[in-house]
Amino acid sequence: MTTEVVSACIRDIQKHRFQDGSGTQTVVHLKGCPMYCTWCPNPELRNPGVRLVWDPVRARHFEDGRIYSVQEVLELCLGNPDSSEKIAKGVMLTGGEAMMQHSFVYELLSRLKERGMHTAVETTGYVIESQFTKLLPLIDHLIFYVKHYERETHRKITGVYNDLIIENLRNALSSPSEVEVRLTLIPGLNDRPEDVEGFSSLFQHIGVKQAQLPPFITQAAPSGRHNAPDNASPLSEVELTAYQDAFQSHHLDCS
Repeated sequence: MTTEVVSACIRDIQKHRFQDGSGTQTVVHLKGCPMYCTWCPNPELRNPGVRLVWDPVRARHFEDGRIYSVQEVLELCLGNPDSSEKIAKGVMLTGGEAMMQHSFVYELLSRLKERGMHTAVETTGYVIESQFTKLLPLIDHLIFYVKHYERETHRKITGVYNDLIIENLRNALSSPSEVEVRLTLIPGLNDRPEDVEGFSSLFQHIGVKQAQLPPFITQAAPSGRHNAPDNASPLSEVELTAYQDAFQSHHLDCS
C-alpha cells in the first residue's frame, strides 16, 4: 500500500470529549490556505509547510507545524480501543483549507470510512473541482464557509474570485454529504442590509435553504495582527437578530 508514505503538514491535533461521555472527536488542523482573507487572524499559517516562526510572547522561535503520515494520524484518530473513555466517535479536518493537501485528505478519509468513522470537513470551497468532487463521497458532514456573494468584492477581500467556490457548493448540495453553510458576518465587509439581498439571491439560486451565522470574534493573532477591519466591532445581539429576520424574510432559515 502507498498510504503509509502520504504525508501532510499539520498544525495541531486535538481531542474533544462529547458532553454525554459517549466518546471523543478528533480535530485535525491542517496547514495551508490558498485564500488571503483580510480579517484572517493567522496569516502566517497560510503556508502549507513547516516554518520556523517567532513567538513575541515567549520570545523564542518555534516550528508552526509537523509532518504526519496518514498512518500516524489514523492511529491518533482511532484512539485506544482498550479504554472506554477514549472511544473515537468521529474526525473533523479543518485548516486553513484542509483540502489543499488533498492527497493526504483522500487517503485519511478513505481509511477512516473503512473503519466506520464519522467524518467532517471544514472548507472554504476554494478547491480544484475534480479534487473536491473526489472527496465528497468520503465526507459525512461538510461545513462550508461562504465569504461574499459578489465576485469582485470576494476577490478584493480574499484574493480569489468566488466562481469555483459557488460551483463546489452547488455540487456539494446535490451530494449525499450533509452540508452546513456558514456565513460569518465580518463588520464593514458583508454585514450591510444590502448584503442580505446579495446572499439571499445567491443562496436561492444554488439551492441553499439554511445558513448558520457564527459570531465574529475579534482577536489578536500570534503575529500581533488583528483580525477585524479598522474601527469594526461584532454585531450586537439586536443587530444579529435583525439580520436573521431579514434572511428569513427571504425564506432562508438562519440561526
